[in-house]
Amino acid sequence: MKYLFLPFILLLITSCTFYEPEYRGGESVQMGQLKGRELTLSVSVDLYNENKFAITVKPSTFDVYLEDTYIGKVHLDEKLKMKRTSITRITAPLTVTLENGVMFKLIRLANQKKIKVRIKGDVKAAVLLITKKLPVDETKTINGIKLNL
Repeated sequence: MKYLFLPFILLLITSCTFYEPEYRGGESVQMGQLKGRELTLSVSVDLYNENKFAITVKPSTFDVYLEDTYIGKVHLDEKLKMKRTSITRITAPLTVTLENGVMFKLIRLANQKKIKVRIKGDVKAAVLLITKKLPVDETKTINGIKLNL
């Protein structure tokens, strides 16, 4: 009897509808240290998880572009957890490995009011014991003045 329980649970979990978390604003960026080509920073945003289950985002790596210029790789340093059916304030510690010569491009962008940011890669997400890689290719326009580059 207990052997029928596991396939039933797996069928139940896989048949659930998954809603992608929704961005609700409130972005803020705090710069950390710049050591060589590595920049640490902390990004905070509000995300709404419409799902009836919590989602854990595991450390992942993405390509980042500012105004269609490749900046480098961004690595999420810690796992994050979004509560179910609620808005969660996520504060993500990130490490950015900058491309050669990109500092001049960042200085040029420092005084722009609007900056287009594109993040591309695979995010590792987990629900209960099930982990899955999901492709991400998101573009957002943010307020450049607030970044204090």
